[in-house]
Amino acid sequence: MRITNNVLLRTTLAGIQDNLRSIQRSTERVASGHWFRRASDDPGIAGTVQRTDSQLEALNQYQSNIGSARSRLMLEETVLGQVTDLLTRARGLATREGSSNANTDSRLIAKKEIDQLRQMIVELGNTRFEGLYLFGGAHADRPPLQFDEHGNIVINEIIPASNEVEISAERLAQVNHDAGAIFDESGVVAALDALSAALGADDREGVAASGSLLSDSLDEIQALLGDLGARMIRLDIAEANIDALDVNLRTFRSDMTEVEFEEAMTELIGRQTALQAALVATSRILHTTLTDYL
Repeated sequence: MRITNNVLLRTTLAGIQDNLRSIQRSTERVASGHWFRRASDDPGIAGTVQRTDSQLEALNQYQSNIGSARSRLMLEETVLGQVTDLLTRARGLATREGSSNANTDSRLIAKKEIDQLRQMIVELGNTRFEGLYLFGGAHADRPPLQFDEHGNIVINEIIPASNEVEISAERLAQVNHDAGAIFDESGVVAALDALSAALGADDREGVAASGSLLSDSLDEIQALLGDLGARMIRLDIAEANIDALDVNLRTFRSDMTEVEFEEAMTELIGRQTALQAALVATSRILHTTLTDYL
C-alpha cells in the first residue's frame, strides 16, 4: 500500500483532533469535578447513574411516607394517652359515686364532670391532622363523633380506609386506627354514656356497673397503645434500613460520577503532553523534503 504525504497528513490531523477532544473532556472534568457532563460521554455509566437516581428518588418517597405515618401515630398516641387519663378519672368517679357514702347531690355534681369528660372525648375523636379528621377513616372530611339531640355521643358510620403506606419496595406499614376502633369497639363511648345516665338517674348499681365497663375500656385502650408502639417500631426499623441504603447508593453514585482533582489534573497533563508530541511529530513530517531521503 502506497503511503503518500496526504495520507500521513490526514492521519496525523485526525490524531490531533482526537487529542484535542480528549483535552476538552479532561478540562471539563477538572472544572466540574465529574467524570462526564453528558450521557453521550459514557452511556454505560450514565445508564447506571440514572438507575441509581431513580432508586434514590424512591427512597426519598419512602422516607416521606414514613415521616407522615410517624406523625399520625405520634398524634394518635397523644390522643390515646389523654383518653386514658379521662377514663381513669371517670372510673374513679364511678367507684366513689357507686359507694354507699355517695348521695343524690354528689352524683349530680359528678354527672356534670362526666359530661365535661364526654365533651372532651368528642373533641379528641375529632382531632385533625393536616386539615382532615385523623380518625375519620375513608370520610376524613367530616367529624367522626358528635352529640345527638338527646345528648348522647354518636359515632358516625366509619368506613375503614386503607391505613397502609408503602415504606419500601413491596412492603407496607399500618398507620393510625380510626374512630370506630378507638371509641366504639373499645366501649369508651358506651361506658361514659352509661355512667352519665346512671348518675343522672341516681342509680347506684348502674354507676357501679359502669365502673366495670370503664375498666374494660381502659384495657382496650392500652391494647391499642401497645399495637401503636409495635407499628412505630416497624417504622423505625424501615427508616434505619432506608438511611443505610441511601448512604450506600449516594457513595456508589459519587464513585461513578465524581473525580478526584489530582487524578483529573494528571489525566489533563498527560493529554497535553500527548498533544505536544503529536504536534512535534507532525511538524517534522510536514518539513520533510526529497533531500531528506537522499
